[in-house]
Amino acid sequence: KIGIFGLGRSSLGIIEFLRKSNINCPLVFRSDTNVLPTFRAAYTYLGKEALNNIDEDILFLSPSVRRDRPELLAAKRRGTLLSSDAELFFKLDHGIHIGVTGSDGKSTTTYLISRILCESGKASLPLGNFGESLSAHIGDDIITVAELSSFQLMYLKPKLSRAVITNISANHLNWHKDLDEYIGSKLNIFSDNNEVVVDADSRMLTERIVGRHIFAAVSNKLSYRELKERISADNYLTLHADNVLLSGEPLINLSCTARKENYNYKNFMLATAATLGYVSSTDVVKTVTAFSGLPHRKETVLESDGITYINSSIDSSPERTLNTLSSLFGDVAVIIGGLGKNLSLTELAKRLPTLTRGAVLMGEVGSALLNELKETAAPDFTTAFAYDMREAVTLAKKMLNRGGTVILSPAATSFDKYPNFEARGNDFIKTVKENI
Repeated sequence: KIGIFGLGRSSLGIIEFLRKSNINCPLVFRSDTNVLPTFRAAYTYLGKEALNNIDEDILFLSPSVRRDRPELLAAKRRGTLLSSDAELFFKLDHGIHIGVTGSDGKSTTTYLISRILCESGKASLPLGNFGESLSAHIGDDIITVAELSSFQLMYLKPKLSRAVITNISANHLNWHKDLDEYIGSKLNIFSDNNEVVVDADSRMLTERIVGRHIFAAVSNKLSYRELKERISADNYLTLHADNVLLSGEPLINLSCTARKENYNYKNFMLATAATLGYVSSTDVVKTVTAFSGLPHRKETVLESDGITYINSSIDSSPERTLNTLSSLFGDVAVIIGGLGKNLSLTELAKRLPTLTRGAVLMGEVGSALLNELKETAAPDFTTAFAYDMREAVTLAKKMLNRGGTVILSPAATSFDKYPNFEARGNDFIKTVKENI
């Protein structure tokens, strides 16, 4: 008997794998919500009854389900195997796997690695948190580039040819017990036999990899000499005047790229490091030159009456919002808010008045931030509170004269109003296009 907990992308991937493998057995569907499955299940447990009568041989859990819930611990003692989409994939698939994790930039880096490989003529797909589920592609003859979250890595040490950590900063402290648990889950992406690519500018990361063999260290702040003195690695990627240097020698020029933000330069460099030995520098240049950004990541939606509307719904932490706002020029009105991750808002409140003309605040994080801004905001800094996206966009526009930027950069999760950040971003796009 097989159980499926949750109705997300990973669960549907497992169903697809079972279908393709002609595995027919009683199927149990479980969910904390009251949403019925789109597939046929012999037994269904919803809402408060989600974890009743667990007697499955295998119970596949959505990544967001912690396994220390009493019912799951009891089921494990009775012999139920707890697993996931990612665990199933790495158990059964024996191809070439590149894994990517990090607090920020992992989706873009995952996409770029896969695109660079495809540019070189190799079959590759970005999977996991990015794109389709992993288990739906078990046995496919491709190089898998897997974006892996801390939720997945909490219970997984994947078999990888190469592993990338884009950076580490405090995140998801509403799910993890503490910062150490969060960082420890990220470090599970490393094994004894994979090649490791790290962001050497991330202090939380570098102080935890002392003594580990590093395949490539990446920095867009340090010189080659400085980086070499700080970290022992086989390869060093640094930046000098728009040129990516490989161990001090010019490798690729980024002057023709459409995205020139420092954080995207770092994504380009990490993707380059991850594909060393698999592709040529020409393949890298073609990919990064054509790259104009992923949806919901500083995505220009519309320009009207001199005002540019930008969707950056992916910005679900204060640090990520600050990085996005720091890359903008001119007058800015930002829409912030949603459900928090138990992260400090102090630095965001301190810097918002220097980066923007005003902020429209929403939800739990908006209310908390409003209280902090009362202590730090400059007299000419404007705040307003909104209860839906249409009101938020209208209020943000009023904060600007002709010209400037309205940006959705929430610094919080979407789960108070939306199922995911994509749905939140799509609501912003729809609101802008229908009302501006």
